Order: sequence, then structure tokens, then C-alpha cells
Amino acid sequence: MLHHTRGLVLRQTRYGETSLIVRIYTEAFGVQAYMVNGARSARSRTRSVLFQPPNLLDLVVYYTEGREIHRIKEARPLHVYERIPFHVSHSSVAIFMTEVLGKCLRDEHRQEGLFQFLEQRLLELDTCDQGLGTFPALFLLGLSRHLGFQPQGRFGEQTPWFDLQEGIFVSSKPDSGYALLPEESAALDRLLQHEATLPETSNQPSTALLPDPEPLLIPGPLRQSLLESLLIYYRYHIEGFGIMRSPAILHEVLSKER
Repeated sequence: MLHHTRGLVLRQTRYGETSLIVRIYTEAFGVQAYMVNGARSARSRTRSVLFQPPNLLDLVVYYTEGREIHRIKEARPLHVYERIPFHVSHSSVAIFMTEVLGKCLRDEHRQEGLFQFLEQRLLELDTCDQGLGTFPALFLLGLSRHLGFQPQGRFGEQTPWFDLQEGIFVSSKPDSGYALLPEESAALDRLLQHEATLPETSNQPSTALLPDPEPLLIPGPLRQSLLESLLIYYRYHIEGFGIMRSPAILHEVLSKER
């Protein structure tokens, strides 16, 4: 049966001489795999570049429940990026985002409002000209809210530690030792409060990702350690999350960003 849906490309894999198998997070069906025959041939009307991560697509697809690989009838760009494919800093953040999503989103994992959130963050990334240094951490915090394990509580004199296992600000360093230092916890709290003010969908009034970046200026070494700690936090809450490859490159690219 044919269905219309929007989708975010997570990964493409070559199949045979000219075809692709593409994993797409769809608004209607969650993560699905699609065979795209001849996408890499010279005469293809559906070129492989269309299915590069993290493209946002408008799709008409065939869907049969229980089938492992589906087919696409029609595909066209939902948005045409202006910076992500051409600026190394923006593309590095986009690669990080898609690697995270590939580890978090399971087959047919459809979460209400998640596609709109991802679409909005990618559009913000594509237009962002400041604050890229804190973008990855802000993205992780927003995504954790949609996946059901957003950090809880607030940083303060009585709760200066963030417990990575329990996901909450606490009064003393937990016995497990898996906690953010007070300096990291304070930075996390600032990012959490800012992330809560960001628009969730592109239908909301457009605002800059960091309209007032001064309160969010975080020194590079602290920013890196906070991002690494957030990835540890994800490993506690997402089974099989494992180790990521993109953060090392991301740190190198964003080391001079504000």
C-alpha cells in the first residue's frame, strides 16, 4: 500500500552495481530500510546524492508491515541545505547527529513529535552562524527529552553534582563515582535551561539557535568533557549505544568555535 511520509536519511549502503539500501527515519513508520534500484547509475532519475545523510525527504513509499526492506515510489527534497553540505563545521555536526540517531532509533521506533524536533534542529544547524560549539550538547539534551531520559532537577548549592546513572542533580558525589563535577554540572544546567526555550517545530516562530550566546559561552576543554560525559549518559540509558567515532573529529573541527 502506498503512503505519503516525510523522512530523514540515516545511512546509505551500496547494493550490487548500481543500487542502494537506505535507512530512513520516517515520520509515519519510524526507521525503515528501502531498496533504491539503479540510484547510482548514470541515467538514474533518483540519484544517490538525494539519499545522503542527513537529507530531509518528502516520500511516497510502499509499506507492508513485517517486511524488512521496502520500496520508494517517489522522493524529493523536503529542504535544500545551504551550509551543511559545504561547511566542514556544519557537516561535522550533522555527521555526529546522524551517528547518534543511528544508535538510538530502532526499527519502527516512532515517537510522537520526534521527526518535527529533528527537522527543526537540522534547519537550525543549516542556518546557524554562531554557537556551533554547544550545538551537539544541546541536541543530545533535546533528544533525551523525546526518548524519555532527560536530566532531572536543577544545579544549585544543595545539588552541585549530576548523577550520570540516575539522571538527576544530587547533593553529593554518588558512590558509583559516575557523576559530573560541579563545574560540568553548572554548565549542563545552563544548557538545559536554554534548550527548553528552543522551538520544537518549524511551524513555530523562527528564532536564532543562540539569540543571546553570552550566558552559554563554555570554554573548549569544559565543552569537550561535558559532551563526552553526555555520551556516557546515553550509554547508560540506550542499550547497545556503544562507542562513537565522530566526536574526535567533531572536537578537532569545533575546537575554535564559540
